[in-house]
Amino acid sequence: MSTKHEGWGWMLAVDFFFAGMGGGMVLITGLLELFAGSGRLSLLGNVMGPLFMCIGCGFLILELGRPFQAWRVFMNPKAILTAGAWLMSVAIVAGLVYASFDLDPSWFKQDKLIWQDWDLLRKLLAVVCVITGLVVATYPGVLLGRHKGRPFWVGPGIMTLFMLSSIVTGASAHFVSALIYPPGSVPGIWHNLPTFVGGLLFFQLVGWLGYIWIKRTGTTAAEAASALKWINGQYADSFKAAFIFVGTLVPLVLVMIPSTLCQGIGALLVLVGGVVMRCLVVYAGEERTWLPGEQKYRKRLPTGNEAFLKAWSR
Repeated sequence: MSTKHEGWGWMLAVDFFFAGMGGGMVLITGLLELFAGSGRLSLLGNVMGPLFMCIGCGFLILELGRPFQAWRVFMNPKAILTAGAWLMSVAIVAGLVYASFDLDPSWFKQDKLIWQDWDLLRKLLAVVCVITGLVVATYPGVLLGRHKGRPFWVGPGIMTLFMLSSIVTGASAHFVSALIYPPGSVPGIWHNLPTFVGGLLFFQLVGWLGYIWIKRTGTTAAEAASALKWINGQYADSFKAAFIFVGTLVPLVLVMIPSTLCQGIGALLVLVGGVVMRCLVVYAGEERTWLPGEQKYRKRLPTGNEAFLKAWSR
């Protein structure tokens, strides 16, 4: 990675997308189990939530480098990455075990799978899915908001925006999954999820406009300058056209139309907007504030082409 220690690339944005969407799906799965009953979601969606988190983990490992030493992220109890890794692992396991309750016993040439009668375990797994899913959905925003040197990220606002995006992309992914593999209770999907997605899209729109406005008018000069690039700078076109219009406003209209085709297209556009948003946020973090004298120090560091380094390598 050419920008190591300075910024991150597209793979981190893809990790945030898949992990956040998977966390949102697991969260929704657990909530519906606890408050609406079983069979409200597609088995495909219940399986894909944990698998999406696994895909996100894979991209993160590739982005950080040294994939064969990835186990070290689990070994530092004081690091926020360690806490996130453990909670994501629990969410993946709990989500997959929960999904197994809806497996068709005929696939295994049996009348019933023995654990499918353990209702208490199913409810406990749902509670674990709610807790860990919420953490995973929010975690990318927490991680970015702690970077005080990155003016566009710093603060709790980015955490809320990531949580909203994770839940709305998770709900949209559940809806698309139900189109492919219908759930046991079809009305619970067709009549409720699109309205839920539309409401979240509205709050996401308000949240982002408020976040940009606050950064531009009520924070430090560095934060105001970073927000200006989202209004009429290098990120403005992608932010306004790809995220706000294509990824938020258009699907907000489509999911409210009582047509399965329109709602399905709207759900897919929500996923597109989720990817665009994360890419923009990650690349915006390449701009950072510097400690006094830090730039001067970095300019004096060797680049690797110096004669004394070439002589040493011989």
